[in-house]
Amino acid sequence: MRNKHSIAYIVLFWFSIFVSGCSDINYVKNELTNTAKPTGGIEEHVPATKTFSADPSKVRNAVLSVLDQQGYIYEENPSTGTIKTEPQPLSGQNDSGFIGATYSAKLFIKIAKSSVTLNVRFNKESNLTMGGQNLQFPEKENALRKDFFDAVNNELAQQ
Repeated sequence: MRNKHSIAYIVLFWFSIFVSGCSDINYVKNELTNTAKPTGGIEEHVPATKTFSADPSKVRNAVLSVLDQQGYIYEENPSTGTIKTEPQPLSGQNDSGFIGATYSAKLFIKIAKSSVTLNVRFNKESNLTMGGQNLQFPEKENALRKDFFDAVNNELAQQ
């Protein structure tokens, strides 16, 4: 009886490896052809600059508040109106377990009066291919811009 249970566990183990391996095949193909990218993103083009109808000091405070809420570590240069963040890992990006890649985003923000410009660059660490720094993924950048500008709008509405 004990042998039957052992065999059942072995079959179940290999079956789970096989099922999870199907998604790994596509991921490996994308990594090897250099077409892998972070999950998520939107096709809609979101302009890099958005002008808000609020006092410049309130816009700056809203931007800093959103960065804090989203967990970014940042450095501000008030004399130039620029903010740079440390790379922050994107959630849900380790696609394939042992051979997956992790992506992180670095935000570059320029505040000029009531206008905010947001540019994003990505770092990639991969267990399969060489990673990279300061990569561009337009669909993911559009999604991050949309979320960020929406959060600034919401923060301004609460002030």
